[in-house]
Amino acid sequence: MLIKRIENLAQSILSELNIKSAPVDIKTIAKKKGATIKPYELGENISGMLFIKDGEGIISYNPTESMVRQRFTIAHELGHLLLHKKTQDVFVDKQFQVHFRDENSATGQDVQELQANAFAAAILMPKDLLLTEIKKHNFDLGDESAMKELAKLFNVSLQAMTFRMVNLGFFSIK
Repeated sequence: MLIKRIENLAQSILSELNIKSAPVDIKTIAKKKGATIKPYELGENISGMLFIKDGEGIISYNPTESMVRQRFTIAHELGHLLLHKKTQDVFVDKQFQVHFRDENSATGQDVQELQANAFAAAILMPKDLLLTEIKKHNFDLGDESAMKELAKLFNVSLQAMTFRMVNLGFFSIK
């Protein structure tokens, strides 16, 4: 799936739910898109998981992790639910599909993980909202303190915000 289609999906969800300000309430979005959200201590190497049974998704996230990590994890698992629920790659049995968010999610080794990460970034840090906030606060994107403030405003990590800005072409990392 092309990144443009993922961006469009995230934007259409935000429009449908009339979300026009940051930080987006990812738990409410996930619930309105048919997911049940449950905190569950998954161990230190797993941030979250998605169970899909009969088309219904249950997103579990690790409550021992930081709030920004929890938010990204929920958005990431929602991405799997919306983008991959019909795939046949990881099943416990024919009716139970499981996706984990762990250290492999961020390595770029798996197309579905890249897509779920792209969806999470697009829904948590929508391009239009980013542009609005950058202009409103006159943020200098070359200033690390401005980037930290922008990340705080969207309730995401500095790393997630930096990747998002680079992926949107707002600046490059050398």
